[in-house]
Parts: sequence; C-alpha cells; structure tokens
Amino acid sequence: MTGTAGAAVEVTGLRTVDGAGRAVLDGVTLRVAAGERVALLGPSGSGKTTLALTLLGAVRPGLHVTGGRVTVGGHDMLAAGGTALRHLRRTVVGYLPQNPAQTLTPTLRVAAQLDELARDGRDPAARLHEVGLPADPGFLRRFPHQLSGGQQQRVALVRALSAQPRLLVLDEPTSGLDAAAADATLRAVDAAVTARGLTLLVITHDPDVARRLAGRTLVLDRGRLREPHRGEHGAAPPPRTGGPDGAGRAAGARAGLEAVGLSAAHGTRGVAEGLSLRLEPGECVALLGPSGTGKTTVARCLAGLHRPVAGRLLLDGRHLPFPLRERPAPLRHLVQLVPQDAAGALNPHRTVEATLTRPLRRLAGLGREDARQEAARLLDLLQLPAAVARRTTGRLSGGQQQRVALARALCARPAVLLCDEATSQLDRATARAVHTRLARLGEQQGLSVLMITHDPALVAGYADRTVALDGMPAPDRRH
Repeated sequence: MTGTAGAAVEVTGLRTVDGAGRAVLDGVTLRVAAGERVALLGPSGSGKTTLALTLLGAVRPGLHVTGGRVTVGGHDMLAAGGTALRHLRRTVVGYLPQNPAQTLTPTLRVAAQLDELARDGRDPAARLHEVGLPADPGFLRRFPHQLSGGQQQRVALVRALSAQPRLLVLDEPTSGLDAAAADATLRAVDAAVTARGLTLLVITHDPDVARRLAGRTLVLDRGRLREPHRGEHGAAPPPRTGGPDGAGRAAGARAGLEAVGLSAAHGTRGVAEGLSLRLEPGECVALLGPSGTGKTTVARCLAGLHRPVAGRLLLDGRHLPFPLRERPAPLRHLVQLVPQDAAGALNPHRTVEATLTRPLRRLAGLGREDARQEAARLLDLLQLPAAVARRTTGRLSGGQQQRVALARALCARPAVLLCDEATSQLDRATARAVHTRLARLGEQQGLSVLMITHDPALVAGYADRTVALDGMPAPDRRH
C-alpha cells in the first residue's frame, strides 16, 4: 500500500487509547516530506514517544490503536508484521529510543555493536570520532554496562546510523549529554542527515535541539498536534531563594554528607581520583563533567552501590561504610540515589502506587492507608496526575518514569538525595517545577541534594555550589 507521493511519513487520524479508554493520541495527522526535518516538542506524558513508536509499527504495552493509518516510505507500518516488519525496522526506519541502553545487546562489545547493523562499510573508529567518542582498542572492547549513560547514547546513535535508514527517529538524543558531547552529537546528526538525504523526526524537550536540527517544529499536547507559539518552552528557571550561602534553610535539621579522598575504578580503569565533596544540610551541589568522567560512579559510591578504591565517607560527622550492606540498618535509607536509567530501576509490571507504598510502609513505617495518601501527595508534588498511580511503571513515558523514581527515593525519607540526570527527559516547565519543589524541601526539611547534570542553566538556577569532575582531582568551588 503506497502513501502520498513525496511523503516519507504519512500519519492520518491516528487514535491510541489506554486501558481505561483515555485518548493518548487523539486523531493525530502528520505528513513529513522525504528529506524534511521535523522536531516534535511537548510536555512529558503528552504521547511523543507513543507517536514515534507507531512509525516502527509498535504500540506501547497497555495501549491500543482504535483508528487511523501510519505509512513510512509507502509501507503500512501497523499492518506489517513478523519478518517484514523486522526488515523495515532495519532498513527503512532508524530509531534511537529515550533509553538507548535498550537497543544495545548487553553481551556484545562496542565494536560488535557497531558491526551488527552496519551497511555503510565505514571504519568503526571514524564513526565514533564523529560523535566525540574515543576509538582506542580498550573502548571498542567495552560492554554496554562499562559505558556511561552519555556514551551508551552515542554508541546507540552510531549503530542506528550504520544501518543507513531512510527515516531517522531520535527520541531525546541529547538528554544525558554534557554540552560538548551534545554539540558533537548534533553536528554528527546534522552531517549524516545532510550527506545521506535522510528524513528526520526528532523528539525533544529542548528548543535549542529543535532549532539546530529541524526546519519545522510541532507541539504534541494532550494527544493533539499543533504549531508552536513564538518563544514557547524557552523560559529560564527561577533562581533559588536560599542564595549562595544557603540562607533561609533549616541548617542543621538533617545530616550532612562528606566524602574524603574518594577514588574509584572499573577494573583497572580509574574513573575518579582523590575527590573530596561535602553536602551541608539543605544544600544543593552540582556535579559537572564530560560524559564518561565518572559522575555516575561517584554517585553510586555514595549510595553504597559501588565499592571505591580509597576514601572515607561521613554522615553527620560519623563514619559511614561505603558498601550498603555494611551500613547500620537505621542509616541505610538516609542516602538515596535517583538513577540516570529510571526505566531500568523500576519494575515495569508493578503499579506506581505499589512502587511508592512499599518503601513508605517498610522504611517510613506508615500504615496501608497513610502510605497511599502519602504516595498521592508525592505524585502531586512532582506534577503527576492521580491516575498515574494505577498504571504499571512500564506504561509510563520516560519523563513520568523519572518522576516516579524520584518519588520512590523521597518515600525513604532521605537526608541526602543523589540525582543523576533525574530530570533530563522532562520538558523545561516540568523540570523547573520539580527542582523548585526539591529546593523547597531543602529549605523546609534540610534535604541535601547532589545534582549530577550536564545542563549549565539548571546549575545556574538551582545549585549553591559546583564541583567539576574532569578526570583530575575535582576542585570544590562556589559560583
């Protein structure tokens, strides 16, 4: 079945509903010409990824297509199946998902990942250099779990481009990248799309990404497409009210965390050396550094999930063992990590309510009904609708999963919250609201926050101090 002549993508009257009959996509119609570049903006949970997946002939679990048609390159994607659909996904549509680790085979090394779909005959080293990644033998031999989130993202992008698709669909292609890595990635995408005459659909919450990659921008809001208004989604975050010296917070109300001489490694490869870091009660400290410099490893050490080579950890001035299992039971919940890969950290078959009430009952000692009420309060705090509580986490958008992971960490009533790119998949307005409310928790309850981010605007708006991690002993400096 052939679509409209000259159209690489033709979506007509697409309606997708959830199990309760609520429209996720409500009569969406979209036409993308061959060689055109289109950006799709929209708040978290608006259906952007659901729309992108239909271009692959896929429907998210728990959703049902009740009307409409989707053709890509003249192929009816919703009618295709089996071998034919797999062939289309390899040769017609290249897709980089919101969680790129999903596309990487955990048992294949980087070199094998790139060779698996390669049809362009290019040297893997050249492809990696285009996106700012090293191509030495050591890097090519790493497995996906030995890469940072940003490195996984770029390897997955190179892999998708290697298949030489006609349509490239990118879902938040720079969400986990620092400024330099994001710039290299956008340059590589722009060059590849131009050189090969690809059609591009990029899903992003970052207007700058849309401006750099797309010639036309659309907004998906409450399941319907519309043209964006001038200046939409571009406001800067409000400043923290506490100021650089932390004035106005409940200083001393909660425990402070201090790491001294922290050195960590993966095998024989060092990723942090001699780092000293202190979080005062109620303070927000940003940890910055290029992708692959060990920011996530540092956070995992502080959370007790990765044993460092050297260093000591203090909580409220008292020794705290690095391994979580060696920490005294009453202290285990006080340092909580919100991981970069929220989807991988949540049980996709468990409802949001069950995900939140379990730690509230076990760690906070609440009864069943009190736990349900507190879970509802946290969802509202993080701008999630009450109906989300009844859904399984696997049926949420990436931004919704990030906020559920954040809410679960808050259920433990921590003194220290370690946020590893915890709002990278949220639109700017929602991210601002979440960070404003975290700042308020710091001021009211003395919650300390370590914010791992690549976003300078986020640092300027919410962090009291910045610690730079660039492969050398990191200086702790104030703005």
